[in-house]
Order: sequence, then C-alpha cells, then structure tokens
Amino acid sequence: MDLTTLGVVLALLVGLLGVDTVLEPTSAVFEVSIPAKYDRVAVNEDTVSAILKTTVADVFGVTSLVTAPKIRVGATGGIGMAVAQAIKVEPIAVALQSEVGYTPAQIRLALIGEDGTTKMLVTGANPGGRIPIPPFQDVVTLKPGESIVQLVRRAAIDGLGRLDPYFTALYLVQLHSQDKDFTKASAIIDTALALIAPTPISPERAVFENLQGIMALLQGNAEAAHDFFLKALDDYPMSAIPWLNTAFVEIQLDRYREAADRMQHVTTMQPAPNKIMLATAYMTWGGALLGLHDADGADQMLAKSIALYPSTSAGYDLWADVKFAKGDIAGSKQLHHRALENATLFENYAEVAALWFRLAWQNNGPLIRNPYNNPVPTHD
Repeated sequence: MDLTTLGVVLALLVGLLGVDTVLEPTSAVFEVSIPAKYDRVAVNEDTVSAILKTTVADVFGVTSLVTAPKIRVGATGGIGMAVAQAIKVEPIAVALQSEVGYTPAQIRLALIGEDGTTKMLVTGANPGGRIPIPPFQDVVTLKPGESIVQLVRRAAIDGLGRLDPYFTALYLVQLHSQDKDFTKASAIIDTALALIAPTPISPERAVFENLQGIMALLQGNAEAAHDFFLKALDDYPMSAIPWLNTAFVEIQLDRYREAADRMQHVTTMQPAPNKIMLATAYMTWGGALLGLHDADGADQMLAKSIALYPSTSAGYDLWADVKFAKGDIAGSKQLHHRALENATLFENYAEVAALWFRLAWQNNGPLIRNPYNNPVPTHD
C-alpha cells in the first residue's frame, strides 16, 4: 500500500471510528478465548459468548435509577472496525480508536487447563469507568460437580464486578434477596469503596452505602440500615434515594415526625425527582402521618402519590389502610382490589426500600416484605 493510499485509508478510518462512537457508544467490550485444542470440556466460543450475553443482560437488566453502561460481548466492532478488518489494517484501527475518543474498557475471559483442572482467567481494566478500575487478573476454578455454564457465569460475574461493581452488586442483592447471602455483593462493594476518593461529596460512595442499607434491611437490621442510609445522605444529599430510605426506616422505628419532615423536603427538592420518586415520597409521607394518627393528612398524601403514579400497587395498598383507618370499609376494599390489579406492573427501583418492604406505620410494626415486588432473577 503506497503512502497516498494509506493516507486515504487512515482518513476513512478516523471518520468511521468517529461514527462508531456516536452510533454505538460502547462502555466496555467483553471477549472470550478458548484454545483450539481443549478436550476437557465440550464448549466453543459461540457457546461461551451466548452465556456471557445472557449474564450481561441479567446484570444490567435490574431496574435502577443509575444509567447502565453499554456492554458488547465479542470483539470490538462497529463500522470503522469492520472496514479495518476487511482491508487487513485492524491493528491501525485499534490504535486510532483512542485518538477519536473510542476507548471502551476491555474484559477478557480465557479458558485454560492447569493442574488437571479447568479454569477461567479473567483479565482487564476499566480506568475510565464510574470508579476507575486498575488492571486486574483473577482465576475462577471449576468446582466439583459444577457445569461449564456455571463456571462461565461465575467468571462473567467476577469480570462484571470489576467492570461495573455497582450494577453487579445490585444484581446480586436482588438475586439473593430471599436467601440473604450477600457475601459476594458485600465483597464487591467493599472493594469498590476502597477505590473511591474520600471527597466530602461523593455520589459514587453514596450509592454503595445506600445498597449496604438495603442489604441490612433485607437481613432484618433496621438500625444498621438507618446508619447506612444516613451515610449515603451525608455523602450525596442531592439525591432523593437516601432521603426516601432514611424516612422509610424512621417509620419502621416509630419516628414518624422525622420521616414526615424528610419527605416534605423531598417534595420540594430542585431539580425535582422523577414522578415515581415523588410518588414514593408522598406515599412515605402518608405512612408517617398515619403513624401520627392523622388519617385525613395521610389521605391527602396518598391521593397526591396515586395521581403522580397510578400504576403502583404499594400506593393503593397503603391508601386502602388509610381508608380503613377512616372507617371507609368499602373504599378500603376497592383500593386493595386496585392494588392487586396493578401487581404485574413496574413498582419501584431496586435502590428504594419501599420496593422491598411495606411501610410499618403501626407502632412496633414488624418488617414485612412488600408483596408487590418487581420480578427477581432466578439464577447465578
């Protein structure tokens, strides 16, 4: 290839790689490699890639207020790379990617055999992520009786825990919300927190502390949950989430006036939270007022909550309690029926305590799981 042609090719690649960053702004590339001759397990790269795609979809499919990154399973692609591969100048294209702002994190799974055992080597780095992750190398070993599918999923979770520790931990909390085994989620959170700079205001630190509060609630420890939510609130008071969750626990602890005051603050925040968060604030405020024996005030708050988000189940369920407290038995039954009708609809975000539990507006009320929860994952 002469210099003139090379110059034209480079100009074309720069333009097309720039188009890649706009049309397909990938945050990370997840690749897999398997030796050409590896007879310990019957698996190929297509099979492993399919498992990876399913795992990525599961992890980043959690209903979160945090924006999920875009993960591509397979080699770096896009229009520019396709052209580079066709004319056999792929190494040049890879070098040019950083020049046009296209530098996604690279995570690789490699199937290896060592000491008579099948293992997955997980390597990569994510220096430009929400939490900068330095280069790492982990080895995930096949357990006795474990299938290759389970091994690949465990290795993928390991890589995703490095790539995006928040979404991975959130997924694992949701996955283990029933058995309450948060060992892996806690380890991912602890590692991530150690990498976050100790700045006075830190939205990155706050989301993990909030998640620690959710885990404490799921384990039945309301006091510990309150402490975690207060930490998150102190680290990032601009977010409505720790305000909502702190108030939720204060109602659980029969501290209704404090909870009501916090919810009054949330409903006046600027910029305003989205309608589901605002609806949750009015619902929580109503629960606090019900605890204060102000059924009329609670009625008004629940009406505002439902007007903002009529697809809720928890809101209608609490409003039914309010009507019952006011002696309106027929109205209570009607609202409870509406709660059941909405049971298949989106309820709330995974970061919000009101998704997981009912508001305990009665003194010394137990911590009771919300029967209108979003569907949860069914496998690791």
